[in-house]
Amino acid sequence: METRSLALRWFGLALCAGLSVASAAPAPAAHTSAHATRQQDTQARDTAKRHARQWDLSVSEWGRYKQLQQGIDGYRSDKLDPITLLGMHARSKVERQKYARKLAHLEHDRVQRVLNFQKAYDQAWQKLYPNTQRVHADAMAKAMDAGQRDAQRLGLNRATRASVIVRAHGCDACRRTVQQLASSHTPMDIYVVGADSDDAIRTWAKRVGLDPERVRAGDITLNHAPKRVAAQMAHASLPRVVR
Repeated sequence: METRSLALRWFGLALCAGLSVASAAPAPAAHTSAHATRQQDTQARDTAKRHARQWDLSVSEWGRYKQLQQGIDGYRSDKLDPITLLGMHARSKVERQKYARKLAHLEHDRVQRVLNFQKAYDQAWQKLYPNTQRVHADAMAKAMDAGQRDAQRLGLNRATRASVIVRAHGCDACRRTVQQLASSHTPMDIYVVGADSDDAIRTWAKRVGLDPERVRAGDITLNHAPKRVAAQMAHASLPRVVR
C-alpha cells in the first residue's frame, strides 16, 4: 500500500512538471511577437526620420503632418505636401511664416533645377540637331510649363511668356493668333493638340511661318499638348492663350 502511494506521489509530481513545461511552452512565441513589434516600431521611426529630413522637418513635425493627413471634420488632406499642409494648419503666425519660408526656398530650388535642365536640354538639342526645330515630349512639356509659371511667379524669369494651345489641323484662328504673337516678338510655348508625331508639329510650324532661329534659341518652344490637356481640348474652341 505504501509502495502504491509512493508511486502515485511520483506520478503526481511528474504530471505537475509536465503541465508546468506545457504552460511555459508559448513563451518563445510571445517573445518573438514582442521582438517583431519592437522591430516594426524601429522601422517606423527610421522611416519618419528619413521623410522628415527630406522635407527639412523635425520628427515631431512629420508626426503632426501624418495626423493632419487623416483630415479635419472628415475631410482628408493627403494630396498636399507636408510643408503646405503644416502651414495651412499653423498654430501661430510665427509658425505660419516659418513654413512659408521653407516652401519658398524649396520652390525656388525646384524652379532653378527645371530652368537649368531646360537650358541644358536646349543646348544639347542645338548641338545634336542644329537645323531641326525642337519639340518637347509630353513629360518635358509639363515640367517646363510648370517651371516657367513658377519662375514668373517667383520673379526668376522676367520675360512674359505666353502659353498657346493650338490645333494641328483645321484651325485658321490658331495660325493667325500665333502669327500675331510672333510678329510682336512675344516669347511663347506652343502646345499642339492632335499632332501624331514630331514631324507633324514641325510641318505645322513651317506652315505658320515661325522663325526657326527663334525656335532654336528657345524664344518659341514647340510641344505636344499634355495628354490631359489634349483630351480636354479635343472639342474645345481653340486657340487658347494663357499669360
